[in-house]
Amino acid sequence: MTERLGLLREALGPGLLISLCIGWGRPGWYVVGAMFALTGLAAPFAVRRAGGGERARRAHRTAPRKATVVS
Repeated sequence: MTERLGLLREALGPGLLISLCIGWGRPGWYVVGAMFALTGLAAPFAVRRAGGGERARRAHRTAPRKATVVS
């Protein structure tokens, strides 16, 4: 199922980009820019969710730390 979605995305993505940028002209470029901006804003949340969220932060906080020798 995931493979099919990947193939569909690869097939429709370029056509959508071309129709927005060339077919719509300047408004299409604005739409593409907004899509990239929203994707960039959503990326940190997606990374946190993929990384385990609170479990990953908790594991990082409880990890043993190196001792510092002061002389």
